[in-house]
Order: sequence, then C-alpha cells, then structure tokens
Amino acid sequence: AELRCSQNSTDNDNETEQQLVATARCLFSCTRTLFESEILTRSPSGKLYLALILKQLGRGDRSGYQDSIRRPSSAHINNLLVYVADNVSEIITGAYTGDLEFAMDGVLTIQSIFECSKRISDDSSGAKAATTSFGKKLSDVSHKLLKEHWPEETKMNKSNVGKLLTLFLEHSTDRMSSLTSLVNDVLLELPHTEKCKGPVENYPTCSSSSFGSYYTVVISYLWKQLVKLFDCDTKNPAVAKKMFETLAELIDFLQSLFDLTRENECLAKKAILLQQLKFGSKFIETFVAKAIPFFQVHFDQHQDTIFELIRRMQKNCRQMYAIIAHGKREKDANLAKEGPRAKKSLELFIHKVKSLLKKNRCMTAMWTKTLTAKDIDGSALSDEEGTTQSDDSDAGSEEEEEEEVKVKDEEEEEDDSESDDEED
Repeated sequence: AELRCSQNSTDNDNETEQQLVATARCLFSCTRTLFESEILTRSPSGKLYLALILKQLGRGDRSGYQDSIRRPSSAHINNLLVYVADNVSEIITGAYTGDLEFAMDGVLTIQSIFECSKRISDDSSGAKAATTSFGKKLSDVSHKLLKEHWPEETKMNKSNVGKLLTLFLEHSTDRMSSLTSLVNDVLLELPHTEKCKGPVENYPTCSSSSFGSYYTVVISYLWKQLVKLFDCDTKNPAVAKKMFETLAELIDFLQSLFDLTRENECLAKKAILLQQLKFGSKFIETFVAKAIPFFQVHFDQHQDTIFELIRRMQKNCRQMYAIIAHGKREKDANLAKEGPRAKKSLELFIHKVKSLLKKNRCMTAMWTKTLTAKDIDGSALSDEEGTTQSDDSDAGSEEEEEEEVKVKDEEEEEDDSESDDEED
C-alpha cells in the first residue's frame, strides 16, 4: 500500500507499477486462500492460528502457537481483519490503475474478509457491527470503481461491472438511495448520450456494452427491496405512511425501467425483455402476496393512495402483456418459456385487486375494459397482426380478451376510441 499509494509513488515508472501490481495480486490470492478456509474459522484452534497469521500480516509479529495461551475473541480477530481490509482497499483505490482485473482481485479479497468475519463473529452487537463495517467498505469500494474511468479496451460485463453493482447494492447502508441514483442518474441518462452508446458522464462504466449488466442488477434489486420492505410490523399505522411512500417509489422505478425499452428501440434487446418478464413477474407476485394484504389492513385510512398505487402497477402490467405477445410473434424461446409464469402473475394481480375492492365494497370505484394488442413500444398493432396473434397457441389473448382493472378516473387518450367496450 505504501509503495503504490504514498506521496513518493508518483515517481514510479511503468515497469515498477507493473511489478507492484503483480506482487499485490499474488498477495491477494494468498490472503483469499486464508480467509476462505473454513478450517481456520470453525474451531478454537483454527481461530487461534488465524489470529497469529493476521498478527504477522499486520504487525510482523512472528510469535508461535506455543506462545499464545488466551483464545482470541471474535472482536480481536475482526480488529486484525480491519487492518488487512484497509490496506487492500488502499492498494486498489488509493492510486489510479487502468487494470480492472487487478481491481476486481482486490474487491474479491475484501469480500473474502467479509465472509470470514461472518463466520467467526458471534451474536454480540460489536461482532455484528464489525461484519457490517466490512460490508460497507465492500460497497464503498465497489461504488468508487463503478465511477472510475477505465481504458477504452477494457471489457465490461457481468463478471466485473455486474459483480461491482451487486456488491454495491447488497451492502449499501441506504439501498433505496443507491437504487434512486442508479435509476435516475445512470440508466435514465444513457438515452441522452449519442445513439444511446454512452458512457454516462458520472458513471463511465455504464455504456451500451454494459447496459445489460446495469439493467439486470438494478431490476433484480428493485424486487429484493420490495421483499425487504415488508420485513416489519406492517400492521403498525406509524410505519404505514413511509411504507406507502417507498412502495410508490419502487413502482415508479420499475415503470422507468420499462419505459427505457418502450421509448428506446436500441435498448429493447431480447435479453433485457427477458429480465423484464422475469423480475416483473417476481415483483407482481410479491406485490400480490405482501402489498394487497397490507392494503386491506390500511384501506380505510389510505384508500386514495391505494387506488393510485394500483393504477401505477397497471401500467407495468400492460407493458408485460405487450412483451409476452412480442415473444409469441417473434417466436422467442426464452420469452415464451417465461411467458406462462408472467401471465399467471398478471391474472392473479387482477383477481386479488378485485377481491380487495369487493371486501371493501368499492367495486364501483373501478371498471374493466378489453385490452388492445400493442407492440413493446406502445404502438397499436394492425388488425392483421392482432388476428395472427390471436390465432397462435394460447392465443396471445392477453391483449385482446384479458380484462384489466382500472381506476375509474384514469382516462387515456389512446383508449378513447374503445369506450364502447368498457364495462362499469
């Protein structure tokens, strides 16, 4: 760390830098082997050996096993791990490196320290706090590397950019804030670059080549955050308002991600559409399983808010119907495979919403209509395309025959011509 990142490191020539990087990678590999060894963490004697190794790494202390009598505590070992984690972090972020592979080696080493800390920590608050601090460091380092400018020839994919994004969000101390930044400041900014090629100014690692990695990780964590949202006392009125606000944000983020492909044809790749179906289905399933019962508990106090959230969810449902139909028209095997689960979740959503309204005697607040066949960009399909679609197996009937529950006061201009098909 001193040789690479101290004030005198600016005098290092290219050959010296390469030697330091090679040495650091060797050290990273050795330390990962130690930290990944369960033998050193599952028994008292193993933990003692681990503590002695860490002392030698951090302080040059060469005391032997026979010189140590006291069994090291979890807190003591975690304090020794901090020294190693800080030095690894400094090596990969304290000075610029154009080698993303080298930086990833360091990140994986910090991750191994985090996992080691989890294994040796007991249930005490101090031990848990230490493990959390390693997670925070992992998130901070990953975030910094995501905002780094890497050489043009660097290949960015799910094994590096995707991994960094996952670690950044998984260990973020404020995941909602991190998701907000990634949606609004990164993904929604890509279409504003020339021909959607990127890179995004504040996140140079986001470009057309890495868009899939960004998109997949973000949409998966929208669903995970929805699951996490209901890990509390949902019946408590004191927390209900904040939960409604967070739920609205998550639904809006999902809609923003769907709009990216609807409004930008160059981003509507098959792999992205597949992720929309996959995690859109999971999002709706969780919404039905968790949010609908939550709505029932707080319906009297938050009726208008609930109607609004359902209305917003329906926009996402319509786009999923369009993707299912698109997969059938294009005969895409992957989309077709994911289609039945998606369709089932959409049908369950309609059924549960109607049931919620019936229980609360609010059926007159909603109405149903026949959906029109639309493409993934939101444009209506021609009669010929719609007819062909309805003749397929399973009929693509989601767009033509499926009824949709809609908030009464929501009138969309493109549906005005179909008002004769609407039912009270």
